[in-house]
Amino acid sequence: MKIRKWITAAAAALLTAVFIGGCNIDLDLMFKAPDARRPTGSSPFDNASYLDWPEDSFDETSFDFSKVETPQGDYALIHTLSDEEKELYQHIIARIESLESSMIFDEVTNDAFKNAYYAVLYDHPEYFWTGRNYSYTVRTLGDLQKLSVQPSLLFEDSETIRQARKALEDAANMIAAGAEQQDGIYEKVKYVHDYIIDHTAYDTDALESISNGEDESVMAATTAYGCLVQHKAVCSGYASAFQLVLQKLGIECGRVNGLRNSESGAHQWNFLRLDDDYYYTDVTWDDPLKPDGTQTRTYEFFLISEDDLAYTHVKNNDLPCPECRGTQYDFYRMNHLYFEEYDFDDIRVAADLMYDDRALTVKYSSPDVLSEAKRELIDNKRIFDIDYIGGGVTYSVSSSGCILNISY
Repeated sequence: MKIRKWITAAAAALLTAVFIGGCNIDLDLMFKAPDARRPTGSSPFDNASYLDWPEDSFDETSFDFSKVETPQGDYALIHTLSDEEKELYQHIIARIESLESSMIFDEVTNDAFKNAYYAVLYDHPEYFWTGRNYSYTVRTLGDLQKLSVQPSLLFEDSETIRQARKALEDAANMIAAGAEQQDGIYEKVKYVHDYIIDHTAYDTDALESISNGEDESVMAATTAYGCLVQHKAVCSGYASAFQLVLQKLGIECGRVNGLRNSESGAHQWNFLRLDDDYYYTDVTWDDPLKPDGTQTRTYEFFLISEDDLAYTHVKNNDLPCPECRGTQYDFYRMNHLYFEEYDFDDIRVAADLMYDDRALTVKYSSPDVLSEAKRELIDNKRIFDIDYIGGGVTYSVSSSGCILNISY
């Protein structure tokens, strides 16, 4: 990143024109449709306004770049950047860390900034106060160019940001400390999954505002702060919080953009690496409401594979994402509740394992196998051959069509 003194007034007077352009950028739109470009405007050279351009007051020499950590894993967005953009990535972090409300760069294009800025926000959920949308102005003078950027901000004043940042840091550290007390990596991840679900309510008001076209990039519910501090979030808030805490545990974790298979509308969830395998987790969808409005917790989307995900989710493939083929840590496999084929003896053993819950939840290898189990157990009432299940039962089939839930 070149640090260059700007041209003097005397030199400026010799030039005939400078082009000034500005527009608002929706980074989600830009990333989903990379060929779409909103045109910048231009205006005649105005020497007086040109001479009034603000200089960059940020002193990079006083910033300790050694504290800027490179995200873990091969799928962090930083690895998609050019060498120039990687350097810019670090300079953007320096300004965000220093709570700068605007950023000025010499000889940086908006495209380069956009790529680096977007990567910073997806790799670093701790920068929750910096919104995905920003406005920018490009000024050129001869072969020189200056880019001035004003990101959208969740909070306007730096003291509020400092307090909110500390609150998020304390909350994430507390959850990570609790996870560290668990025996193995599976138990640590499950602890984080369960904690977020048990302490977060889905923010339906925020969802309605987003649906009405309001700027979601400055809504707390879309951030880790909304999830872990305010305890209200939409899917991106759940996913950011999960990513943040797992990063603190040294576990590679990123976010995935996509759609619901059965509905329109954007959705976000996570990928993570355990041992040598990758898995998906959708914390939001594991936090459903019961028909009576009470909150519950499920594991249908906890540490699932590519094949499992395909039943319910569609990836956008706009972000780096591994093929998630891991099965070892699937919740149902870990708890001896997964079956390749239907066998009533398996159901009897599973019911014994879950006796204290007065419920039975099993996962099958496909919707066809589950249909066979449902026909035998429910339609043919074989479930009542288990002597402690009497009277009546209620049942449900998961959205993937592979999990059967029976309560009695």
